[in-house]
Amino acid sequence: MDNFRLKPDEMMFFIDFNNTLVDFENEFDAKWMYDEQRYIYNFRDTRVRLSRALTDFRSLTGIKPVICVVTNAYSWTVDQNQTSGIFNDLFKTFFENDHISNMSEEQVKRYYEKSCEQYFKYLIYRDNDAFYKIDPFANNLERTYKKIQFDDSAMQIRLCPEFKKRESVERMLSVVDPKRNTSRFMIFAGDKIKDDYPMKEIETPDGVSKIFIRPYKAKKITHELMREFAEAKGETFTKISTKTGRKLKTIDQFNFSELPEKEQQQLKNFDSGDIVLLTQKNNRGLIDGIYESAKIIASQKSGGQLGE
Repeated sequence: MDNFRLKPDEMMFFIDFNNTLVDFENEFDAKWMYDEQRYIYNFRDTRVRLSRALTDFRSLTGIKPVICVVTNAYSWTVDQNQTSGIFNDLFKTFFENDHISNMSEEQVKRYYEKSCEQYFKYLIYRDNDAFYKIDPFANNLERTYKKIQFDDSAMQIRLCPEFKKRESVERMLSVVDPKRNTSRFMIFAGDKIKDDYPMKEIETPDGVSKIFIRPYKAKKITHELMREFAEAKGETFTKISTKTGRKLKTIDQFNFSELPEKEQQQLKNFDSGDIVLLTQKNNRGLIDGIYESAKIIASQKSGGQLGE
């Protein structure tokens, strides 16, 4: 599978679909399937926002994003649109371009040079026996996705069901970057801590910076959020107070010191030394995270300190 190998000027973006990449919660009302104009209008807004963010990211960092959509959906699940998986939703949101039929070849080229479509490369379902190579320029639902079976070595990567998305990432990296040293940076994004955060917990060589974007309501890290992140990695907490011997209902800044020393350390290490960005909900939060990640990566590349 050498033809899938990551290039030195590329980096992987592993992104959850619903309420991260696409704003189904905020962008569409209950009638979106039946109102074609609203359907097109909102998808165009989502596409424009992402196109600007990825173009600016590439300009600021000098690195080309390679997007792999990672979903908990099964490829055979039929949704309310009577289509299987998220093939149709992803196509309608980002790849359907009927308007380019009236453009000249040069106009089409300029359009795609500024569009987010060019960065979409892969899709992985929960099935996890294969990945789909995306042709974002096909402009046809059937031709947009090409199923590629994982080879035997990739299929040997097996994790528990709770880490299914991490398994997807591990298998995809065995294809695009088997030594995991082509890119110094990786971005992961998802709104559900339990499902999405373990994606970031892959083993990488020293010097590889991993960033996790969590688009949701919470924008400040709390001790309870630390616990959620840590538990998503597989950590466990008794929450038994060393002071009273009773179980703490919640962990906060006032009772943190009452936790057993081991559990205090687990909380402190909730991010495993990586970068966790808490942003606003949905696609807009993803965009915020991409811009913040660009600043962090540009700073690291220039030798600056984080936060400068």
